[in-house]
Amino acid sequence: MRVLIVLAAAALLTGCVLDLRGTEWKKTGAMFQEVSAVEVECARKAFEIGPGPDLGLGGLLDVGRIAVLESRQANAFSDCMTSAGYQRSS
Repeated sequence: MRVLIVLAAAALLTGCVLDLRGTEWKKTGAMFQEVSAVEVECARKAFEIGPGPDLGLGGLLDVGRIAVLESRQANAFSDCMTSAGYQRSS
């Protein structure tokens, strides 16, 4: 059962990592280095959100809590990039 929970957590968390390669976002006239610098700054701001309350319940409830946290961080990152004038690359 524990292995199943770990696999479910890994499946949920796969793909939740922020892409900081400098290729997912674009802005007219922005060089690669500028895009990368803004991505790193936005990622830093997104990770400042913090983990939120840890209820100490464990198991699948923690998986859900972590998924919500990562969703909030991804939204904060996206909002930061958009407010800096960047758009997602097609």
